[in-house]
Amino acid sequence: MEQRWCRQATLATVAGAATLMMTALCLEAGAASAGAQSAGQGPLPLPTLLPLPSPSLSVSLPPIEPPKVTLPPLKPPPVTLPTLPPATASPGPTVPPATSPPTAGTPPQAGVPGLPGSGGSMVDPGSAPALIAGDPAADLYPQPPVDPAGTPQARQVAALGDVQHRIQYLENTLARTRADLARVRRGPDPVLHLLTTLTAGGDADAAAPLTVPDAADVVDTPTGRAVALSGAITSGQAELVRRRQEETRLRQEIDRRVRAAPAVAAPARTAATVGRGRLGQPLAGRLTSRFGTRFDPYYRVWQLHPGVDLAAPTGTPILAAADGRVSRVGWYGGYGNYTCLAHGRADGQRLSTCYGHQSRLLVSPGQRVRAGQVIGLVGSTGASTGPHLHFEVRLGGRPVDPLPWL
Repeated sequence: MEQRWCRQATLATVAGAATLMMTALCLEAGAASAGAQSAGQGPLPLPTLLPLPSPSLSVSLPPIEPPKVTLPPLKPPPVTLPTLPPATASPGPTVPPATSPPTAGTPPQAGVPGLPGSGGSMVDPGSAPALIAGDPAADLYPQPPVDPAGTPQARQVAALGDVQHRIQYLENTLARTRADLARVRRGPDPVLHLLTTLTAGGDADAAAPLTVPDAADVVDTPTGRAVALSGAITSGQAELVRRRQEETRLRQEIDRRVRAAPAVAAPARTAATVGRGRLGQPLAGRLTSRFGTRFDPYYRVWQLHPGVDLAAPTGTPILAAADGRVSRVGWYGGYGNYTCLAHGRADGQRLSTCYGHQSRLLVSPGQRVRAGQVIGLVGSTGASTGPHLHFEVRLGGRPVDPLPWL
């Protein structure tokens, strides 16, 4: 404690002495300044402070560039021209009779436009499967306009056409489904492979555990797809049988009325009847294909065959089945060189006969013809596999079986 007190006392003494010395110095300096002022000397100049250099800040900013805006090139709006429907001849005369009959000339090839205003191009055989795959009920042959079904007879004929198109749809769908089933059966099947291995006692991968697939995964296997396709085929075949029976019933009712109907009222005079029929034979040829849905020999798909085929050599004369007026003549798609005659009304509907695949046309639009008159020559134009006459009978524009009429 004593040492500490001694140190503090010594420090206080030294601090007091230093204070006294500083005070004395300040008094002397003040006295000297006062003496100088009294002797005429001015005040002592204040020290000049030198300016401190200020640091120069230089900030370099990148140049601002305006954003680039790219405008799309201006294009004129597309102009869609209306598509004109193919020209169709009306039942009445549209062109005065020509002084000389037209000839067929060189028939257009598949996919090439035909005669102007006559029905356009025919479907190419190579594109027919794709068209039918997209719509199994699609018509590959041009379809003439039909009258409104305003009478019970017309509604019955229209119902027949609907049933026949449904049959065409079922036949094309079943053909494709059968092809799919055959392809699945030819492919590898792990389920069948497993069953074969187990029954044969094979030891391949014997250490691996057997796993049974879930029920939801079975459908996505060849076995599951085969079962589903087989079920679809069974269902389609059952409906096809019902539709065929319905078609037979409608055809029998239509044919019964045709046989009981009076003779055809032609524009010029009553049509000549041949035997018990109402129309004359267009030619003496062998019947090679009947009316109804068939597997088309040209397009290799199912199509409605709206008439009958009568085989005959090329150049055989084709006779008008009754008195009438030429309502259509020219190239008509798959029908090739095609002629239609209007014969007035029968069974309460507009009656017409049509003749396809001709090698030469011998009548003009609007021309009046007599029963038995030569209107063209047999050929194999359009979707044809050989010389023959395709003969149709239409009521209100809808096809019916020609045989009861002949």
